[in-house]
Amino acid sequence: MVTNTDRRAPGRPQAFLPEDALDRAVEMFWEHGYEGVDVERIARAVHVTKPALYRAFGDKPTLLLKAVERYATTYGAPMIAAFQAEPDIHKAVTAFCVATVDTATGEARGGCMMAAAALGQSERVIEIRSYFAKGLTASADVFAQRFEQEMKAGRLTRTLSAKVRARALIDLMQGLLLRAKAGVSRRELLKDARSYMSLVLAK
Repeated sequence: MVTNTDRRAPGRPQAFLPEDALDRAVEMFWEHGYEGVDVERIARAVHVTKPALYRAFGDKPTLLLKAVERYATTYGAPMIAAFQAEPDIHKAVTAFCVATVDTATGEARGGCMMAAAALGQSERVIEIRSYFAKGLTASADVFAQRFEQEMKAGRLTRTLSAKVRARALIDLMQGLLLRAKAGVSRRELLKDARSYMSLVLAK
């Protein structure tokens, strides 16, 4: 005898976790680019049907946009956190550069997934570029606030403004990511990053 409490709730359980699917989409878009990956391939990677993936995220351009947002929180946020965690400004900049290189040189990936998406041909590319620009501005603001604090405390001079130092650090990050995509080794990138830090932290 089957009672009401024995019956399953109506509807089928979700076959996959959206977060897992997004993580896999990030990896695949990052490694192969927008044009190099189709939705069916991503669906197979997370063991669901193509229609199920469409129901969860919409079309391929929208999936890319969601993947970019996922990339920002999964990989971009820890880089900023590494900077903020260090009370010493020299160690903070070092930690940020190391985290940047680690992100850009992990496994088969290379470079910045968000930058690649912003340069791609997706139908959502304008939105992706806007999201990317806002992210860079927000990161620069975090750096500028910290540099301003260091200047007020007398640990950095005003030879360069806080905004200039912040933008230089953003440009250093993007340069490291681009060179990683070109195949420059982690060792060389770290060596160069440490030499460039003297420009960001100029007295």
